[in-house]
Amino acid sequence: MSKEELVAEYSNKIEEIYRQRSPKSAEVIEYASQYVPDGDMRISIWFEPYPTVMAKGDGCHLYDVDGNDYLDFSNNWTSMILGNNHPKVVEAISKQAPLGSAMAAPHELVFEWAKILCERIPSVDRVRFCTSGTEALMFAVRAARAFTGKDKILKMEGNYHGSYDIMEMQVGWRKLPPGLPKSVEQDVLVTPFNNKAAAERIITENKDDLAAVVVEGIMGAAGMIPPEDDYLKHLKKVTGENDVLLIVDEVISFRLSTGGAQLIYDVQPDLTALGKTIGGGLPVGAFGGREDVMAVYSPKHKRPAHHAGTFVATPIAVAAGIANLKEMTADTLDRINSLGWSMRENLQKALDDLNIKIQVKGYGSLQQLHFTSEPVFDAQTAFFTQDRDLLRLFHLSLMNKGIFIPNRGFFAISTPMTEAETDKAVEATTETLSELKPLMEQIAPQLVG
Repeated sequence: MSKEELVAEYSNKIEEIYRQRSPKSAEVIEYASQYVPDGDMRISIWFEPYPTVMAKGDGCHLYDVDGNDYLDFSNNWTSMILGNNHPKVVEAISKQAPLGSAMAAPHELVFEWAKILCERIPSVDRVRFCTSGTEALMFAVRAARAFTGKDKILKMEGNYHGSYDIMEMQVGWRKLPPGLPKSVEQDVLVTPFNNKAAAERIITENKDDLAAVVVEGIMGAAGMIPPEDDYLKHLKKVTGENDVLLIVDEVISFRLSTGGAQLIYDVQPDLTALGKTIGGGLPVGAFGGREDVMAVYSPKHKRPAHHAGTFVATPIAVAAGIANLKEMTADTLDRINSLGWSMRENLQKALDDLNIKIQVKGYGSLQQLHFTSEPVFDAQTAFFTQDRDLLRLFHLSLMNKGIFIPNRGFFAISTPMTEAETDKAVEATTETLSELKPLMEQIAPQLVG
């Protein structure tokens, strides 16, 4: 049998179990297709044959419309670090809701929210809020351009910074997505992640036109790949020497410590972008940094950069955000990071026992399996050496076993979790990989033995 036929045979079996578990989800998606393209509202949560439709979340559990119970290792793509419906966040929202959800005026609590972030992140002197991580990167880039008077941006291949046009630019592993103008290719330079020499060369050669270098604190979209060999420090050194600003995207990595990846790796960028965990489950973002750079947004500036938004820092989002950050203590984050490191050890032991050579990458509470035998350190190694068919079957099989992970294959640990939940995920992973091993031996023999 060909690889396609073998994969189809396994896929049909796993999909049949999935369909039997989730008939109401299928009905909802089919109905939604009358009004939404193929019933998909968010491309990151779509998978074949159709996504599971959830009815509610509680702690580290999700419950779908068919009544199935899942352990939630997605955390809504890492954002729900306190799990679903955390009592402190629910209480904060409930108290604020009767007092007003949005107003065209500052609300006193927003300045407490700002204070918490400025005190936790040493590089952030001043901060402003927005409604998503995408906007946070967009306005951070605008600040860099306004401050430097230069237009070009350097980003790392495979780093995800939201859906802002220039941040979608990639080289080598993905073409310019449909709908984006060719002009972005003139304004954005791209270099491999974790390659200090390549980044330094591009920065020095383009310093007169380069406003900023943008990099994730940990490379999320490519598979929870940490920076290596003082990579972030090197970027800070080279950008500083060439009058270029450094922007660190902490939208995902901020959950790893009270000060994010920059605290872990001891680097102080000029600007920082935030989102996800700072909002308590509501749509928020923030960007901040050096006082002189952020001054470009001051209304007293001689010609301020433009930043507005009808739902920026609404009282209800502020209340949820403050409650969430107060629960994200150093001890709490250390505990779930320890759970993550322990889970990683157990996953590696299971791989060793099964004699399977796939890679485990990540940091602390964020861990991911890569279906490749090659070391993973950048977008090329993450995307071009991985067997995507095996990843898809792995994801769907875990869903059938009540482990809810994103289709990308990562595990995000939330604060309601204990060793009982991570052990269950390792057990399900071990069982799934054991079931897939005969297929691996036939279509990806390099992963076995």
